[in-house]
Amino acid sequence: MIAHMTHTPSADSDPTSNRQSGLHEESGVPEAMLVNEATDSASNPLNLKKASAVSDSKDSGASMESEEKTLVDQGGRPLGPRALQTRAKILEATVALLDQKPLRDLRVIDIARRIGSSPATFYQYFKDVEDVILHLASQVSEFTPEIVELIHGDWSGPEGHQRGRRVAEVVINHWDRFAPILRVRNNASDEGDKRFRDVRMDAMMPMVEAFSKMIAKSHEVAREAGDQANSSGRVDPMYGAMALTSVLERLSMYHVSLEEMGGTREDLVETLGTLLQTLLTSKQ
Repeated sequence: MIAHMTHTPSADSDPTSNRQSGLHEESGVPEAMLVNEATDSASNPLNLKKASAVSDSKDSGASMESEEKTLVDQGGRPLGPRALQTRAKILEATVALLDQKPLRDLRVIDIARRIGSSPATFYQYFKDVEDVILHLASQVSEFTPEIVELIHGDWSGPEGHQRGRRVAEVVINHWDRFAPILRVRNNASDEGDKRFRDVRMDAMMPMVEAFSKMIAKSHEVAREAGDQANSSGRVDPMYGAMALTSVLERLSMYHVSLEEMGGTREDLVETLGTLLQTLLTSKQ
């Protein structure tokens, strides 16, 4: 199911549906994340199929925890099956509550009550609410190998335009699936929280670096061919790459609201595809 994160949904799929998205159907937590929190079916509160979900997360390029990593509590003790189950429930509850209230209003007691436990249980696994969300945010990234692979292709002609559309689809689909986590991460980053800003930048930089390389390559090809544009303007590779990444992020974040104003998803994908191709084939 996680593989759907990096594949364009069919025309009849619902982009907001957790069943289509690779999220747990009730909580919105990435399924592979929860699978990796548990070591066997007895400790997995969602009764997920471990092998297929881990394989899907590898295919999708989602930045999930290694299955071999041993999770520990706040005292440094390795977590057993029951503890892993409780930890996974805390993650589920946090994401579900993020859809109901902003981060500043979310309290440990809210999460504890949702899982039918106490704050003391919560503090065995996480320092505070922000610690849970930072953990979730670090596991969910815009970066996937598919996006970088697409960026490093040929951007000329009709195929280049389709490449741009594909990149747009992948990023929009990713936001549709992990919006509660990504939205809180970005809001906290914009408000100046360095921890969330660092996680956000770690997620964006692989795309920025790939875009920057392609813009610089386009400039180099144009110089070698003596085909530089007769214009006083120019595109700096790094700033152009940052602009593209930021536009993709922001429009993907708010695309549902924009569509309510009269736009369509198709118009957005077409526009982003055209914008990407234009900057990535700039001549100077």
